[in-house]
Amino acid sequence: MKILVFGVGAIGSLLIHFLCKAGNDVTVVARSTYDELKSNGLVIEHVLQKKTTTDRPAVVKEADMSQHYDIVFSVMQGQQQLSLLDTLSAVNTRLIVMVGNNPECDRCESYIKEHSTTKKVVLFGFQNSAGHREKGRTFAGVLPTTELVLGGAHAPSDPKAAARVKRAFAAKGYKVTEVDDMYAYYMYHIAEIMPYILMSYKAEYDLKRLKRSDIKQMIKATGECFHYLKGAGIKVMPPKEDGFYSGGIKGTGMYLLYRIMSRTILGDLMVADHARNGISENRYLDSEFEKFRSAHKGTPMPTWDGMRKYLPKQ
Repeated sequence: MKILVFGVGAIGSLLIHFLCKAGNDVTVVARSTYDELKSNGLVIEHVLQKKTTTDRPAVVKEADMSQHYDIVFSVMQGQQQLSLLDTLSAVNTRLIVMVGNNPECDRCESYIKEHSTTKKVVLFGFQNSAGHREKGRTFAGVLPTTELVLGGAHAPSDPKAAARVKRAFAAKGYKVTEVDDMYAYYMYHIAEIMPYILMSYKAEYDLKRLKRSDIKQMIKATGECFHYLKGAGIKVMPPKEDGFYSGGIKGTGMYLLYRIMSRTILGDLMVADHARNGISENRYLDSEFEKFRSAHKGTPMPTWDGMRKYLPKQ
């Protein structure tokens, strides 16, 4: 398939790698990384797997609007997606997939459909990988199988569109999992990741400094947020995820996972790197979530509110 990708950060790099691995004709829009990608290709250090891969997708500084693409992926931080809406509206494709935290997915979908001259299907996704770019290469932290959670903003994916995305990723080590409400998925993901991000700022990115009480505070804050979101009428996504923040065996398991992450490179890649390199995005997510809380009064979140002081001011 002929595929266009906007975004060559830590998440986008790995997504592009698997698209190339599956044999697609991939074109990447890159500006600041154009020269290094043209010269050296897309180099990824798979940190946990201890291997290096190099892919050579086509690289351009601007998308060719005359070309037709089977799929266009936009893989960016949430606030960056907004600046790309006019381009996504104009690009020649019938299927757009916006990947990354996106609490304004409704706004994005409405804008693209309103300003496009041709009919488009807009899907949203979240890829479970992390890492950072440094010195011309991506350092990626991924589990043995990289997962793309995919769906409509408030509905299941269009079946034909979802099938096309799955064909694009027909490569070993990658899977696409469909859900029926990506907005809910994004909101509950904010509930899970933000307390850990905030504690990362408190620890100045050294997660080994976190105490048992810090981790318990993180889990308590997420539990408060889950309770609030359920009270606001947003269904838990993924289903039954709230069981990990309600005590019991699942709660103990989540605590142990957080402890392991804080002591290993997994936490550095999945949390500390994102905190360090995504300050603007984290401030954006915090702001959007507070806007939602202002519009939807509900149960108090004292632990969550107390941790917000760790978010950098700029």
